[in-house]
Amino acid sequence: MASLAEALATTFLPARCATCTGVLPWRGSRAGVCPVCWSQVAPHAGRLCPSCGEAEVADAAPCLGCRAAPPAWRAATSYGPYVGVLRDLVVSFKNGRRDELAVPLAELLLAAWQRAGWPRPNCVAPVPMTAWRRCRRGFNQSELLARRLAGVLGTEFVHALCRSGGQAQFGRTRAQRLSLSASNFAPRGPVAGEVLLVDDVLTTGATATACVTALLRAGASAVRVITVARTLRPGRIP
Repeated sequence: MASLAEALATTFLPARCATCTGVLPWRGSRAGVCPVCWSQVAPHAGRLCPSCGEAEVADAAPCLGCRAAPPAWRAATSYGPYVGVLRDLVVSFKNGRRDELAVPLAELLLAAWQRAGWPRPNCVAPVPMTAWRRCRRGFNQSELLARRLAGVLGTEFVHALCRSGGQAQFGRTRAQRLSLSASNFAPRGPVAGEVLLVDDVLTTGATATACVTALLRAGASAVRVITVARTLRPGRIP
């Protein structure tokens, strides 16, 4: 009977995968994405820099860039490279307004946190979004991820930061991203202990740096940054 119901549903109610647009199978699909697409979501294959989180470093020591100019945060990591199906999922999540993807993507964050071997933070905070953009989209994707991750880790979720002004980073060049003013991010109040800052993608690190600076100014003892994906920089020296 289950196979008959599956066949009827696939024939007469052909839902489409949010990524490949193929017919969504009755079984094995999650959050509107087919099992074939989920099977193509791969983590970083090699070592990550323990400081900035860049992939394909030569050894477990910080990369050359971090040795020359350490980032504002204590450490950063991500689940996988911002390419292929993982990129499609992140774009569909925030720009396609598919908030149902928050649960499986938060599971990728948890896997990244476990791989990094970090201690449990005192609190988990999302990268903030302006009120106008949140109203337009209907949700802050970083907040949905941070809430879910905080629940799994058994630690406090906090709205530690607010954001004013500024423009969306999506589609901007590296130079444009780096030119964003850190003054657009401000703490909502005092912060204590170690903070885990959550976002969907780390690209140039401009937003993360501004947020970390604000959190440290508010009293955080250290900030670690975790994202679902990481944009790979061609020509980077490991």
